Amino acid sequence: MMDKIGKYTISGEIGKGGMGVVYRGLDPVIGRSVAVKTVRLDILRGESGREDALKRFLREAQAAGNLSHANIVTIYDVGEHEGLIYIAMEFIDGCSLEQLLQQERKFTLQEITHLFSQIGSALDYAHGKGIVHRDIKPANILVGRDLKVSIVDFGIARTAASTMTQTGMLMGTPRYMSPEQIAGKKVDNRSDIFSLGAILYELLTQHNPFAGESITTVIYKIMHAELPPLSDFNKQLPAGLEGVVKKALARDADARYHSCGELLADLKKYALAVPQGATVRESNFYDHDTQLLEVAGNTVFSAPRRRRKPLLFLTALLVGLLAAALFVFWPGRRTNVLPSPEGGEISRPAAAQENSGTAGRDVAPDQAAVDTSGPDGLLPGGEPEPAKKTDTLPAAAGTGVRPGAPVEKPLAEIAQAQSVAGGIQDERSRAEAAAANKKGFLERVFFNGTVMVQVRQGNFTIGSPRGEGDADEHPAHKIFISDFWLGKTEVTFEQFDLFCRETGRSLPSDEGWGRGSRPVINVSWDDADSYCRWLAQKTGRNFRLPREAEWEKAAREKYPWGRSSPSANQVNMKGKADGFAFTAPVGSFALGESPYGILDMAGNVWEWMADWYDPGYYQAAAGRDPQGPAAGKDRVVRGGSWRDGLELIRSANRSSERPERRLNVLGFRVAMDYR
Repeated sequence: MMDKIGKYTISGEIGKGGMGVVYRGLDPVIGRSVAVKTVRLDILRGESGREDALKRFLREAQAAGNLSHANIVTIYDVGEHEGLIYIAMEFIDGCSLEQLLQQERKFTLQEITHLFSQIGSALDYAHGKGIVHRDIKPANILVGRDLKVSIVDFGIARTAASTMTQTGMLMGTPRYMSPEQIAGKKVDNRSDIFSLGAILYELLTQHNPFAGESITTVIYKIMHAELPPLSDFNKQLPAGLEGVVKKALARDADARYHSCGELLADLKKYALAVPQGATVRESNFYDHDTQLLEVAGNTVFSAPRRRRKPLLFLTALLVGLLAAALFVFWPGRRTNVLPSPEGGEISRPAAAQENSGTAGRDVAPDQAAVDTSGPDGLLPGGEPEPAKKTDTLPAAAGTGVRPGAPVEKPLAEIAQAQSVAGGIQDERSRAEAAAANKKGFLERVFFNGTVMVQVRQGNFTIGSPRGEGDADEHPAHKIFISDFWLGKTEVTFEQFDLFCRETGRSLPSDEGWGRGSRPVINVSWDDADSYCRWLAQKTGRNFRLPREAEWEKAAREKYPWGRSSPSANQVNMKGKADGFAFTAPVGSFALGESPYGILDMAGNVWEWMADWYDPGYYQAAAGRDPQGPAAGKDRVVRGGSWRDGLELIRSANRSSERPERRLNVLGFRVAMDYR
């Protein structure tokens, strides 16, 4: 395998085809992962073959390069390198629809409609630009881990103005080709619709409508044979789908749908008319997307080879209703009714308002091994030394439920208290005073209600002891972390919405669960990083995302409250009658605070870390202030969420996600350099 193709550093082979190889590469200029598709010139005959291949590659780059759509793979570059013609394109993490069909994967009608919504949108967009793909097939439809579709290989796409011909060549894949394409006649967007019809038939039945032992048989079936009805394979399909498939696969192009949008409208009409849970066959698409997509093959992308702990899931309405019902009618439920930021009421266990002292908190065994002879800031036994209460500035409101204290203080009230002459005072000169929390560690309050907690320097044991946790948490080892500050809670919608309004960004979805003091969700790593940069600019302090070693030091124990299994008033997690079906307002579980008095470090939402993920990083991490790997494709996430159980909410648990993912179980908290 070569080390470089053009300017791209090659890290591995993704797959091989009849004409060439697809490699995993890295653009060294901007650090972007790419798929590098090559053609093997040695198998072409003479200069004419080389010229034809180059023209086809250039046409693919031009056709796809002029298209900008979320469901069309982006082309970055095209060129020649040491006898290879190559295209550098967007790297997609997932697998092809062809691979899923080969595995006999099972799809619900809702999933099929979801996939076709994206495919149809992309093709209608291309058709509107005068480009016909001409080779729509499952191998050219990539399905990401978040079910995002990406269409690839516009290598035989032609524009309406193109005069290029393929004399003597049957371009396209016969089992999905339209009759007019096979006959060598002029094609338009309806040829792609025919191909979509063949794919739809296959998804509904798991049988290709034109399968045959030879290309002659395949062509005959496309041109002349009657289609076996869908009911031959599945008698439970809605009757109306038969007409949708037949219209898409009409031999006369004039009798077909005239756009993918028309096809999709009819598909939704019949496929979604059945009860929400109805399936073509039982599906595991959402609950087991890692297993589903963990395959390798001849595509322009590959699935990660490491174990992933996926965050993606389908939120079913019935589950939400059931959870709400259990909450309302749970026997012996004690509630305090508190005002919600949305103007309604929030009920939660009364115990969450009790004093959250250290009574009953177990001490992790590895804490006894912390180096007590290390730098200042450690007491005998390895516990961090609480800060002295040097002033009387009250601890921040809205970051934990204390006896007699309000659940939250609105952002407007905080801003008003800190305003000068009718405007917000310069944040750069604010928040230098601090007060100690109940654990004895300093807290600083900033203009938008952000509360930062002091985490003192010292040694601690990172990772899980033998017999606990996963392989990527081993070996447990001692490291030193310098002083830093960590957000007392996760960033809220109220705080993030202010950032969006000031910077002109779109507001992230709250899934209908409410905004205000709930943790922000549906934000990518870049969204979180941009928020930190904005906050740094506003305050003059170096706000950033926490490093995973810092985060784990702040959590300290197996769970933030100790080694004991949690009670319902310590954490928002799966399987607990904690009063919340989904996310909870930040600080709702004061009894679950960490040894530093930091809240919500287990459950509620996963949190983005600054680090790239490497499963073997603990074997080579620096002994002082580890910064994480220099590069990667996934970012670390920590803490688990409301939908996760005991194993995933552990303090040492390491999981990861693609930086561009936006999920309703994933948010973040901020860190700040100490000075």
